[in-house]
Amino acid sequence: MRHLFILDPLDRLHPDTDSSIAFMREAWRRGHDVSTCGIGDLGLRGDTPFARTARTAAGEGGRWCETAPARQEHLDAFDAVWMRKDPPFDSAYLFATLLLSRAERPVMVNDPRTLRDENEKLFALEFADLCPTTLVSRSIEQLLRFRAELGGEMIVKPLDGAGGDGIFHITRDDRNTRSILETGTAHGTRLLMAQEYVPAVRRGDKRILLVDGDPRGALLRVPAEYEARANLHVGGRAELATLTARDRLICSRLGPVLRERGVILAGIDVLGDYLTEINITSPTGFREIERLGGGAIERDLLDAVEAHCRARGIGEA
Repeated sequence: MRHLFILDPLDRLHPDTDSSIAFMREAWRRGHDVSTCGIGDLGLRGDTPFARTARTAAGEGGRWCETAPARQEHLDAFDAVWMRKDPPFDSAYLFATLLLSRAERPVMVNDPRTLRDENEKLFALEFADLCPTTLVSRSIEQLLRFRAELGGEMIVKPLDGAGGDGIFHITRDDRNTRSILETGTAHGTRLLMAQEYVPAVRRGDKRILLVDGDPRGALLRVPAEYEARANLHVGGRAELATLTARDRLICSRLGPVLRERGVILAGIDVLGDYLTEINITSPTGFREIERLGGGAIERDLLDAVEAHCRARGIGEA
C-alpha cells in the first residue's frame, strides 16, 4: 500500500514522542510505501488535487527517517492519506481540507469534510447530555451571569485552542475575570466556551483513543499541583487508565457517529463522568500509552486503515 502523511516539518517531530512517527514506523514494518508532505505542498490542477511528496523510509545511523527528492503526484495515486498536521485550525488548514475533499480514491484519516465541519469543542456538544453545563458566547455579561449560575466557578477556553492554550479556571473572587473574558472574547468579537468546573480534574483528565469508533486505550493526564490544566507539556503526569462503565457508555454513544462521518481515529477527553472534547485533527497519546505498558495501539489503527482499503478494493493489504 501507499500511504501519504501530511505533517508538520519532519525536523520538528520528536522520534520518541510523536504519534505520527509511530504510525509511519508501523507502516514500514508492514512493508508499505510511505511518503510525506506539508499542507503547503498541496495544490489543485483543474479539479485534480496533487501534492509535492517525498518518499520517506526508516533511517539508519541515528536518523529516524530518510527522504527522497520531492516530486509532484496526484493524491489519487495513494491508497491512504493521513492528515496529521497539528493545530491551529487556521485558513491554511481549512483550504487544505477543501483540496483533500477532491481526492476520490484514498482512504482518509480522517475524512476532510468532517475535519472541516466539526470543531473539536463544539462537536462534543452534539452529545450535550454527556457534557458539563456549557455556554458558548461572545458576551462578557452573559459569561459573568453564567459564572453566577454555576455558583461562582467556571472554566473558559477558546474554540480554536489546542494543547491547553487559553484555558482559564475562573473563580468568584478572581479580580482578573473581566480582563480574562475581554481577552478571550477579543472584547466581545470572538466566541468563547465556558463550562462548569469539574473537580474531578484534580484526579486527572482521561484521553481515550478510539479506532473506528471503538475504544482501544486510555491515558490519565494528572495536572501538577500549581496548574489548572492537565496537558502533559505544561507539567501534567501521565498514567495508564482503565475504562469505567461511564467511559464505555460515552464511547458507545460516539462510536456510530464517528464511523458514519469517516473518523477512523479520535481521541476523546473525559473528566470524571463528563465528555469535554472530541479530538479528530491530530489525536495523540499513543506513545505514552505504549510506554506505560498499554500496548501498541498503532497496530489496531493500521489494521483498521488496511480493512477500509480492502473494503474499497484498493491497495494490496
